[in-house]
Amino acid sequence: MQAFDQSKANLRRVPPKWWIALTYVVLVLLSNTFPIFSAVEKQSSQNPILVPAFDYKDDRVIPTEKQIPIHANFYGFDQNNSAGDKPVLVYIHRVPWDSRGNQFCADLAQSGKVAVVEPYLPGFASSYGNVPSHSMEANAHVVAALLEQKGIKKYHLLGQGLGGVAALELTNVHRDRVESVTLLSAPGVQAFELLGNPLVNKIVYGFQGAFFWGVARLTPNFGAADLLACDRDYAKTVFDTDLSENKRLIDGLKRPLLIIHGDSDLLTPVDAAKYTAKLIPSARLKIYQGGRDVVFEQKKVVVGEIIDFTTNLPNIGPPLPPSNPPIPQAIGMHYWMLLLFIIVCTFVAEDPTCLASGLMVSVGIIDFWSATMACFVGIFIGDMTLYLIGRVFGRQAIRRAPFKWIIKEHKVNQWAGWFSTPKGMLVVVSSRFVPASRLPTFITAGIMKLDLMRLGLLLMVAALIWTPPLIWLGYKFGDDGMRLLHNFKSNAVWIIVGLLVALHVLTHWLVPALTWRGRRQIVMKVRGFLQPSLWPNWIVYLPIRIGIIFLTLRHRSLTAFASANPSFGRIGGFAGDAKSLLLRPFQRDSRCCPHIALSMEDKVDERLKEAQAFAVCHGYPLVFKPEVSEDGAGLRYIKNDEQLNRWVGHAKEDFILQKFISGLEFEIVWRRNPGQDDGHIMAIVQKNDIVVMGDGEQTLEELIWLDEFAVSRAELFIQCHARDLNKVIPAGQKVILNLSGSYGHGARCLHRPDLNTSALEQALTTLAKRFPALHYARFDVRISTEEELKAGRFTLIGVGGCCHVSSLVRDESLLFRRSYSQVWQQLKVCLEAGAYNLKQNVRPVRLDELMARWSQANGRSDNFVVSEE
Repeated sequence: MQAFDQSKANLRRVPPKWWIALTYVVLVLLSNTFPIFSAVEKQSSQNPILVPAFDYKDDRVIPTEKQIPIHANFYGFDQNNSAGDKPVLVYIHRVPWDSRGNQFCADLAQSGKVAVVEPYLPGFASSYGNVPSHSMEANAHVVAALLEQKGIKKYHLLGQGLGGVAALELTNVHRDRVESVTLLSAPGVQAFELLGNPLVNKIVYGFQGAFFWGVARLTPNFGAADLLACDRDYAKTVFDTDLSENKRLIDGLKRPLLIIHGDSDLLTPVDAAKYTAKLIPSARLKIYQGGRDVVFEQKKVVVGEIIDFTTNLPNIGPPLPPSNPPIPQAIGMHYWMLLLFIIVCTFVAEDPTCLASGLMVSVGIIDFWSATMACFVGIFIGDMTLYLIGRVFGRQAIRRAPFKWIIKEHKVNQWAGWFSTPKGMLVVVSSRFVPASRLPTFITAGIMKLDLMRLGLLLMVAALIWTPPLIWLGYKFGDDGMRLLHNFKSNAVWIIVGLLVALHVLTHWLVPALTWRGRRQIVMKVRGFLQPSLWPNWIVYLPIRIGIIFLTLRHRSLTAFASANPSFGRIGGFAGDAKSLLLRPFQRDSRCCPHIALSMEDKVDERLKEAQAFAVCHGYPLVFKPEVSEDGAGLRYIKNDEQLNRWVGHAKEDFILQKFISGLEFEIVWRRNPGQDDGHIMAIVQKNDIVVMGDGEQTLEELIWLDEFAVSRAELFIQCHARDLNKVIPAGQKVILNLSGSYGHGARCLHRPDLNTSALEQALTTLAKRFPALHYARFDVRISTEEELKAGRFTLIGVGGCCHVSSLVRDESLLFRRSYSQVWQQLKVCLEAGAYNLKQNVRPVRLDELMARWSQANGRSDNFVVSEE
């Protein structure tokens, strides 16, 4: 029962967000491993027909050696699968697939005058399999192969929606077999599909496909996402399908053509049907009242029209020369839907939408001023919405997803200094002309509550200045550029990636390079990329964590390292152990920094009384540290009674107060061989402060960017000193940028083996023997001079136990492989001591407690000191 209670207590230590993340990851893994709902789709496909698969690349359909299973329904055929003398209609579904098509085919066959074949193409309902291409062009050849296997030599094609593309492709390839073509709400030529340009459409469909892939693979849907009408197969079909050849195919069509369309179709405007009829004057055009589902809504009339058309084919007369009528300009509902679509797109990507609108102007779908007004309205609404989000929700808006991923609070503090000047409004407006800066700037303007009316007017003027030139660029040069890129449309995904990379280079490298501050930012980025010691923690310590796992498996115990220091703290001094427990064995030693541990189990009044007594005894400043944290997370400096009462009174976790010790800070990794009475120093690392000197002219931010050491971690120092960045530092005044001796707060780490003396090693071993079971530890100490350290005189301010390796990997002067080899040696020593103690029947540390305390320490959000206040 006691073990069960302990496990419950350990589980409560894990932060809720870790439980949520872990649960989500487990569900996603189970979902991808056991897609149970996909069986429903496969069960509906009984006795599929194997047909050759086709690929579609560079406007060419290429046969492959692969075969895929295709299911098809046959209506009006006899028991011998023969249609007799009845015309055979092949119905090609639209995308996404609609189950009402089944009944539509059944109604056609019910007349007794025709037989109907309803193939389920890859990505449609019960047909499945990993196919090379989902495009309608490739699907047309799949249909032809299916009909060939069934012995059907002559047939009439019904293509609904994008199925019309397959019908046109099939007619082009098998002219001797296709007797007529019927287009049902089909887009016809490229100009009437989405934004009217194949490459732009592929970019839109590429993002759409990425979304559906994410829904299918990154959500715990257990295959249910693929049962929806809009799924990954649908996204691949619309992405792979290309309408750029449709006009040529329609011009070359030498078969009777029936066009059926709804007069209020929102996705494919009725203009598409009218334009197709202009290309083929002999075509029969039927427009009915209804929208995209007019075929199903007016089914009785449509069925009769199709049967009459296929059983009484009209004479099409001699072929006419190819025509090139102008694209009709959008009117009515189509016009307003285009405007709405443009407005919505500006909420996602303003500048690309303006360029794409210019392309539609060049094609003739919409006029210049309508496109300009739609872009302007969308941009202005988006700008004001961001402003209102900041104004209404304040700083809470940037502490929640998705804004917290884009805007950092220290940036808001930094910009607040700019906005508070008379030129603050101009700073906001100027962001309109700098890509990737608008969202954070407008939200910050709302947080700072800049004047709504004045700002709105300025933003309106800025949008009016910025929007027309972009649309004009798309209108003037976009069409030529698209024709040039048309040859590379099969590589649309890479073009998308290239555009995103180019946009990133432009906004994060080229534009910043125009200013001095921007060039210093580039210096910081280059150093952060080329200098391994500056890499993020998760990258730098990944090999170390892998090494821990490897060594634990080698010693056949996942918690072997935690047994290196039996009964030291709760988990051997591993990350997440309470600081006061680790300091307790040494607190009677005069070299241990005075401290007091305060628990949340005590009443607030009692905590305040003890804290105030400690402050009277040791004076200010004091150091406030959470009991469970790593790398200085949650550390604060307390300088007076008011701060003491605030931090102690509002504390939500156990913490300790320490006397502030000035001087130089070092970390010393110490070890003792198991079963022996010795002690050795493995590494000494000095934590140097980063200091800038004021000159009476430069602000603190400018001094940070100017300093050759500080520039390497300038973003961190700007984050820590966000409230003081615009202050001019008096001449001769020093400012310490790192707010503690932790690397996480900006301290510079230097390997100092020259300070290792026999006196220091003896003094540290004597201190360590206060806890006889200690075999591995990292001591954080402060001294006044290096000579004191060599003589073995120091003040202990912190202790870490097992796996607390030295910060050698953060010393830029060391070769990376050398620092890693020393860290690896430290890990081996720790694991060997733990394995030795386990053989001596030391009780192993529980894995649940180890992970609970580790996650508690690493699941914090207060990673750094924001300010000394």
